[in-house]
Amino acid sequence: MKLMNITAAVLFMTAILGCSGSSSKQNVKMEKQLIQEKNYPTTNNYPEADIADKVMEEDFVNAYNNADKKELTAQNAIITSRDWVVYNDNVGRPLKRNRIAVVTAQVEDRCFLQHLFFQQDADGSGYGKTYVSDLYGWKEFDCSLKK
Repeated sequence: MKLMNITAAVLFMTAILGCSGSSSKQNVKMEKQLIQEKNYPTTNNYPEADIADKVMEEDFVNAYNNADKKELTAQNAIITSRDWVVYNDNVGRPLKRNRIAVVTAQVEDRCFLQHLFFQQDADGSGYGKTYVSDLYGWKEFDCSLKK
């Protein structure tokens, strides 16, 4: 039974990875279907960036789009915390750091945003790859609020 589940998972992933040419169109189709089925809460608050850093914003978008819990495809990020929050062990060595940002997505004429914590683990000489540590659910907003 366990072997069948593993085999099915491998076949599923192979099918998904094998369709890379049409995956973007498939993602949009799946996202359109998802937003039609789901009733997202709405917000009139479009966040302001505390800092602008194109490299970090791109890193955050990539980290979200590569996350397991991805629901919609993020198109940009807005960094809403000025600095990294560093967590140290009891001797003062850094363990990890995180930062808050918002990612946005647009599917046709509907816009969405989601607040997230992005984290990097300390690796002895610096910090490792960025990943999503917490996310708070998508909210729909009026696209005209985008700046």
